[in-house]
Amino acid sequence: MEIVAAREPDVTSAADCLAAAFADDPQMAFFFPGDPPLRRDLVTEFFSILMAARLALGMPVLLLKSDGRILGAAMGYDTQRPEWPPAHQQRWALLQQRQASMALRFERADAISEEYKPQEPHFYLGVLGVHPSMQGKGAGGALIKAYCDLAERDPVSAGTFLETAQSKNLAFYKHCGFQLLGQGELAPGKPFWCLFRPKPVRDGN
Repeated sequence: MEIVAAREPDVTSAADCLAAAFADDPQMAFFFPGDPPLRRDLVTEFFSILMAARLALGMPVLLLKSDGRILGAAMGYDTQRPEWPPAHQQRWALLQQRQASMALRFERADAISEEYKPQEPHFYLGVLGVHPSMQGKGAGGALIKAYCDLAERDPVSAGTFLETAQSKNLAFYKHCGFQLLGQGELAPGKPFWCLFRPKPVRDGN
């Protein structure tokens, strides 16, 4: 297995992998409620849009590959938050038209994130997913380390920020060096946690 930077031809396969990884994720169920087969289609398009937009902007997108097959992905933003190109904004608008209340649901998640995210410049790990066949085998840990290494090499970044709606992920993230900053609720009974991994303080810094 190897971890490599994604390229545009990887988008379709990576989106399919992430849709499988997030098949039972409560955050995706909140964003895209309703019929599971339709949700899978919407979630796949969601990840495709995110990855294509971030590649267009030169943002960090890492893939876990084995024999050419994509088995996991990690993507987000560096310390910059540039506006999406018009073509990707249009794809997002079309996705919103397919899912009632999608905009309001994303606004709720963003409000919780805004409340707890660090004020200092930081990397954002918006998506970390591993194909079900690879879960529990160290693949997620390898991806998150590679992504956080990018943040730690950036002279401006204070660390890496992420959110999760999976309670079972908390112990994993804490094991990877993340600290809980706070939590809110996407909806009653649907918690949403915000975590941060600060850049290590090195001697001489």
